Amino acid sequence: MAMVIDPVCGMRIDPDDAAATVEYEGGTLFFCSEACRNLFVSDPDSFTPDGSEMDRDRLTEKELAERSGTTVERVRELTAFGLIEPHEGSFPRRDVMRVRVVEELARKGMDADALARAVASGHLTLGYLESAGRRFPRTDRTFEEFGDDIGVPLETLQAAYIAFGLPRPRADELVREEDAPILRSLPLMFGIGGGEGELLRAVRMWGDSARRVAQFQAHYFHQTIEEPFRRQGLGDNEAYEAAIMSSLRVSTSADEVMNWLLRRHGDAFLAEHQFLHVETALDEAGIRQRSPRGDEAAAFADLSGYTRLTEEAGDDVAARVSLLLADLVSEIADEHRGEVVKMLGDGVHFHFRDPRDAVRASLEIVDRVAPRGLPPAHVGVNAGPMIYDGGDYFGRTVNIAARIAAQAAANQVFVGEDLVRGVEPQGYRVREVGPFELKGIARPVTLFEAVRDGSS
Repeated sequence: MAMVIDPVCGMRIDPDDAAATVEYEGGTLFFCSEACRNLFVSDPDSFTPDGSEMDRDRLTEKELAERSGTTVERVRELTAFGLIEPHEGSFPRRDVMRVRVVEELARKGMDADALARAVASGHLTLGYLESAGRRFPRTDRTFEEFGDDIGVPLETLQAAYIAFGLPRPRADELVREEDAPILRSLPLMFGIGGGEGELLRAVRMWGDSARRVAQFQAHYFHQTIEEPFRRQGLGDNEAYEAAIMSSLRVSTSADEVMNWLLRRHGDAFLAEHQFLHVETALDEAGIRQRSPRGDEAAAFADLSGYTRLTEEAGDDVAARVSLLLADLVSEIADEHRGEVVKMLGDGVHFHFRDPRDAVRASLEIVDRVAPRGLPPAHVGVNAGPMIYDGGDYFGRTVNIAARIAAQAAANQVFVGEDLVRGVEPQGYRVREVGPFELKGIARPVTLFEAVRDGSS
């Protein structure tokens, strides 16, 4: 049977791996855990079922052993421990997951007897681990066979998985059904993406971004959703189960959020790319002259006194300040045709195609932090060629901009000699501050302070 969707948490599961089912409006719904089933039963109108059909809900001892990948003897042993409980000679479907989880824990050194004692004492339940025992549907093709089918060598498939940040697949390992469409697209991507090296470079960036999001989700769940229950006096196991139930009621499918964000950001960057082509056409027609490509700008803005604020007011206040700063700098970057490359806690790294936009945006930052309730800011700007890779900008120009920012005092915007030498000021003026020894730079760099001149 094809994969189905848990209507509560959105998890894709094999019907044979469903821990629970519910008959609903003439069909049978599948759930990855009893928690999801119970939540659906309590308020079915809040969830959208997929209307799939399913077979009977009870399993024999032999069927349980076969589906969970163990032996009848092991099933009987786990029954004796009280980790699974038959009723009139049959087991609920959820016990497939429980057996798999117990076996996986046993491989990690946690024997069934110890688990049984923890369950009996009330310190452990296995309910929240049910979904961890699910198996992912596989195709009938190994990675080696699949590579032959699509014309991509096994070594390249393995390199792609490593670049994605996923485990390196074995030659004889069966390909997951959900992986197959992605792998089939590789030949086309190789054909239009500049070859294997360029594609793997892109894959590495996608994988690293997704891994960071997934890692943060786990951290956020533990610190933000579980912690309040622990503060209420619940034990660790109880707090985790309560957090799961709480998050299921308010969560949106992570897949939907990520796809939506990718589309929104993609629209913005596509529009910018199209604008660049229009500029190129006007330049080639002699209608409008652009600044040389090398005259891009990097800017680093930092908040003065952020470390002291964190020490005195605590992490919650520091986190609020970071969010306020992120909101402000995103707004200013958009107004001045720039982009936020990355947030740095108490600071931000910008990129601008026009250095004059970089200076004007920097002056906006130092003027607008105070009305937003933020500490004073200081900014460093530099212009020159940069290297773009994996969503970030690198090179001497960027390094010097960061060093310049460290020299500026609160409410100051310092710019480098490369920017002043190559760009005519517009909407600001500069005054020489003097030569500075910058960390990692061989010779002194003359810095200038940028101030408003009152022009548009």
